[in-house]
Amino acid sequence: MLTERHRHRRITATPLSIALGMALAVAGTAGAQDTTPDAKATELSRIEVTGSNIRRSDVETASPVQVISKQDIENMGARTLLQVLDNLPAARPAQQDARSLFTGSDGASQANLRGLGAQGTLVLLNGRRLSYYGAPAGFQTQFVNIDAIPAAAIERMEVLTDGASAVYGTDAVAGVINVITKRSYQGAEINLTTDKSSRISSYGEHQGSITAGFGDLDADRYNVYASVNLYRRDAIPLSDFYDKRPSQYYVNNPNYLPNLRLGVGSKPGEFNPGSYFAFDPATGRRVQEAAPGCNNVLTSEAAGPRCIWETWMNNEIDAGAKSERNTAYVNAHFLIGDSTEAFAEATYTDIDLTANGGTPRAYGTTTGNPTSWFSRNTGNTVNQFLYPYLGPNNEYNHASPELKALMGGVVGLQYLLQDVGAGHFGQRNTDQSYRVVTGLRGTAGDWNWETAFATAGSHSVTYQTTNVNLAGFERAFGPYSIDPGTGRVIISDHPAYKFGEISEANAALIREAFPTFDIQSWTRLHTLDGKIEGPLFQMPAGEVRAAFGFNASRETFYTPGNPDAANGLITQQGGSWFDGKRNTYALFAETVAPLTEKLELDAALRVDKYPDFSANLAPKVGLKYQMFDQLMLRGTYSTGFRAPSLAESGNGGVFAQLGGYRDELRCNETNAIANLLLQSGRGGDVDLGKTLLNSDCSRTVARMTQPNPELKPEKAKITTLGFVYEPTQWLSVSADYWFIYRSNEIVAPDYTRDEDIISSTRSPITEADRANQAALAAMCADPASGVSCPGTLPGYSAGNVASVVGQYKNRGKTLIDGFDIDARSRFSLGDWGNLNIGVAATIANRNRSYLDDESGWYYGDLVGYYNNPRLRATLNADWSYKQVTTSMFINYVGGTKWALQQIDEEDNNPQTCTAGYLPVEQSKCDGAPSWWTANLSVAWRPDAHWNVGFTIKNLFDRLPFYDPNSFLGDSSDYATIFGRGYSLTVGYKF
Repeated sequence: MLTERHRHRRITATPLSIALGMALAVAGTAGAQDTTPDAKATELSRIEVTGSNIRRSDVETASPVQVISKQDIENMGARTLLQVLDNLPAARPAQQDARSLFTGSDGASQANLRGLGAQGTLVLLNGRRLSYYGAPAGFQTQFVNIDAIPAAAIERMEVLTDGASAVYGTDAVAGVINVITKRSYQGAEINLTTDKSSRISSYGEHQGSITAGFGDLDADRYNVYASVNLYRRDAIPLSDFYDKRPSQYYVNNPNYLPNLRLGVGSKPGEFNPGSYFAFDPATGRRVQEAAPGCNNVLTSEAAGPRCIWETWMNNEIDAGAKSERNTAYVNAHFLIGDSTEAFAEATYTDIDLTANGGTPRAYGTTTGNPTSWFSRNTGNTVNQFLYPYLGPNNEYNHASPELKALMGGVVGLQYLLQDVGAGHFGQRNTDQSYRVVTGLRGTAGDWNWETAFATAGSHSVTYQTTNVNLAGFERAFGPYSIDPGTGRVIISDHPAYKFGEISEANAALIREAFPTFDIQSWTRLHTLDGKIEGPLFQMPAGEVRAAFGFNASRETFYTPGNPDAANGLITQQGGSWFDGKRNTYALFAETVAPLTEKLELDAALRVDKYPDFSANLAPKVGLKYQMFDQLMLRGTYSTGFRAPSLAESGNGGVFAQLGGYRDELRCNETNAIANLLLQSGRGGDVDLGKTLLNSDCSRTVARMTQPNPELKPEKAKITTLGFVYEPTQWLSVSADYWFIYRSNEIVAPDYTRDEDIISSTRSPITEADRANQAALAAMCADPASGVSCPGTLPGYSAGNVASVVGQYKNRGKTLIDGFDIDARSRFSLGDWGNLNIGVAATIANRNRSYLDDESGWYYGDLVGYYNNPRLRATLNADWSYKQVTTSMFINYVGGTKWALQQIDEEDNNPQTCTAGYLPVEQSKCDGAPSWWTANLSVAWRPDAHWNVGFTIKNLFDRLPFYDPNSFLGDSSDYATIFGRGYSLTVGYKF
């Protein structure tokens, strides 16, 4: 047993603010402290640490555990758990709710340790599992939504950076994040926080929390407290963001700002008669004209004049959705007799995320690729849709006789459907999640026991108003007919929708043509667990303790699907159907044995049984060696596993849109046309060339991913080896080597690999394609263009890929390893207070992927390539003087190459000065630069009641650089788009 002085010093040595350990030993984790009023002091000092079921007198275990206190979180300037994880070197950027629109799991955030994904990181609340989020990411990857965890009640976070399947079962390959709430609370307090940005005026994060409790567990034999947390993030419209991207973005997208038509096109709410167009049957050239009555004519395009409108700048899809998150948490403990405690906790979270879709949809007769999508009830048949043409006798066909003559009176139409106004189009996501735990714990002699039943679930609904409903669209513009000569679809000559006016009758039709439809999903998780822990026998070096337990769970996942979407009536709609359920069972055992006075063995074994799979046996062995008073050595070896989710191995499938699909054939053919047009001395040619350049290099296609009932669980081997060194009372240094080798990886199809595509379809060469070829031919035939064209002009040999089909499979292996380093120092400055300084770093060594026996380790080592920096680190310094604490927190991410891996480097390297096949600014040809940001906080506690805090985030106002590999074109994964931010916190304790 450690002495009090020694135990205090050992607690301060644990990585990342382990000074909390003394408070931890007194308060204990939920369920860790013995509740017997007259329990022995030796038992009261025992605590339970994440990664073990055995109570121990020393917070140092064979496995490395990082502890982040509530004060640490405040010093970071973090307001959400996602922001905390973004500041941990061992964590990697993951999905954040602000950027989650159209991902299938909108409104949620993930945890991602070691870059192995959310499915490799186990998230716990007070040591027990949470239900998966209702909507899987990409309609396929199930994960725990960390936004649903009650932030106001958090006492600390413990992050186990070691595999823990032997203790917790599936998913714990990369590590475990255990969020721990206050064990008890008396009194009441209220805290208010608001964050604003100096660069994005519409940005704001606001939080309010109330925590109140009563009853003393020792004196009154009970304690009950509740905490309510209200969070709101303001939406960011396009008007506050469109001109704040990195400058290189506008270089690579030269038509982005002109296409907004600001100050040139008709303003929102003003009637716009639109434009007509047709194709010259002899040359294929597009010819267009503004409809009569247009007051905003663009004349610079080669095809002719066109009527244009402004983009509505209230679009919130890209820059940031509004989020409202309300969480309630209740915790209760009651003593029963002398040795038993009843406990319960309940959590409820309500999330509402909304984003305005901006500009009303335009009716634009389709001349390019048709919209393509899969749906639940149409199987592998690809659905397609084209906006129809106007026939020669249509009452709204007011095109000139010359234009009508080109296609026998048939014309295309571009028209703004603004009848429903500014607020109809967009997306909303709601999610209600809950967890209720009830249980008993107590002592039987020297043994501690605990059992609990937990029920948890989530109901997620995504409401989208963006796509066409085929039946509603035909009611507005049909019935259709077919042009006998060309096969073009023609709308009714007298449609119900009345072009040329803005009316409520039209608005009702548009709401049918572009309806709000829902995507609903439910998850449920019921668990019953029990364990007993205590001494087995005495060895010469000390007491051998052991824990034994069981876990039984029932998991369900239900996705009924919107009927119209399931029948293929909603264009480009993604979804899934994995209506599944399963029972799982587990037995586990663990022991801690002092082999000598200095050497301690920690061993665990767990057996998990999933239906359709053999029982999985996961062992873990750890050793801790106190070489001498100041130096401790530690190491672990374990195996991990991840069972296939219901989404991956059940019955059903994923139908969604695959963005960024690169078809080399079409990419090269379109760019050959574009590059010649860009050389022209004629303005219209250049504009067309800018529009075409790279337009076929990143397409959105219909994707069908089929589940695979033959999948096997992923397996992993995990090793850590490290030390904790405390040369003095004021300094602690730890370093740990970690190694993860994962095999049988469950992966979705890689649609860049032909062998992963079961089938695919292509659209035919379109009228737009033929018009592009005609524009090139006209330019080359005109000496005024100044372009020397080749004898054989580039053209199209095939249409764009419309759809791809693939299947989940076990494929490949991943090997990653590296080092975690942590140093903490504590200085007494006498009358000037106390100074704490800490450094934490993760140094990646290898990150290799083995695809299959044919390719082997084809892509090489990914460390140093894009999104895989070698070094991530944080530095914090806290100076406490009287009632004031001043904190500086610095987050650093090392630089990387732009290329994704060594094969991609053949095309994207410093010599080409490209990334994702797009140019980058000259100063960044060598790759994404290293990056750091700093936060400065001042907290003032004038008395026992008040606390006031002020934080300057991104103190040096560092702005993100251009990142062509990212969705928005900036490095916002770790460089804030908001510039310098200001946060004010005020709290009062009653």
